[in-house]
Amino acid sequence: AVVSRGAAVLVLVTLGVGASGCGDDDSPPVRAPLGTQLLDAMRAGALTVTPGGELLAGELETGAIVSSRARARPLPRLKVATGGQRGLLGLAADRRGRVYAAYTRSGDRRIVVDRIAPGAVTRIWTGPRSADLANGGHLELAADGRLVIGIGDLQNPARVADPRAPNGKLLALRTDARNGRPAVLSTGWNNPFAFTFIAGSRLWVADNAPGKRSERLARGDFGGAPRNVSGLSRKTAPSGLAAISSTELAVCGFVTETLDRYRLTEGRWRFAGTIARGCRYGVVRLPRGRLAFSTGRDIRVISAR
Repeated sequence: AVVSRGAAVLVLVTLGVGASGCGDDDSPPVRAPLGTQLLDAMRAGALTVTPGGELLAGELETGAIVSSRARARPLPRLKVATGGQRGLLGLAADRRGRVYAAYTRSGDRRIVVDRIAPGAVTRIWTGPRSADLANGGHLELAADGRLVIGIGDLQNPARVADPRAPNGKLLALRTDARNGRPAVLSTGWNNPFAFTFIAGSRLWVADNAPGKRSERLARGDFGGAPRNVSGLSRKTAPSGLAAISSTELAVCGFVTETLDRYRLTEGRWRFAGTIARGCRYGVVRLPRGRLAFSTGRDIRVISAR
């Protein structure tokens, strides 16, 4: 995950309200506070949308998870380790009503994936020890029902290069097994935190990069090194990726604090303008052609068209 410090306010939004228009101007937050679910100083670092259209947001540093629905089922507060970029890193939900979370657990600071609802919290996978920077930890649900997680570690290149280590890889986890061996979807990544599926099966990744190395958009589902690589137009520090269509992606940038549009043209992703400003902590696609993104102070909803 890509994080910063400082107080923040999260205003959750109802998914039925009107969205603000696109453009380069700052997009105002859609303010529809849900009673006690208006949380002060909440830094929403994990976002997901359930198949039923419910927006779930997780606070990076406390492990709290809230819903856009006023009468949502309660979700547990996870015991997360903090410091650097540790905390609640990813959320995902499937069609059977199950919710999953990836986080750095308190105590040994390992990255773990749990099923957190319904019922008791159940461990799916125990991953590597986390680092101060570039842990990865974002979750997406694949069409075959497996959970996909990206693991990075820019502080230890030897671990990334080790084929036996999970670092620098996109992994697929079976949700019906406990601590099973994950399948490697691709390897050779720096920090594959921002990724999403297009058309159900094509996995695209916006990869962070250290120093002056270029950041990239690339396919991550071929079993080896990144393929179909395109460079990002500027230093972005991607913190989220959402599919607008089969040929358009929205890239949330922690460094740029923008939500940028990239369009697939002649086999390459090319910058096609800034959709909105203020995006720092992630973006998800909502129903009816809208996007929700986290500024670290609130969640804003805009039209992606």
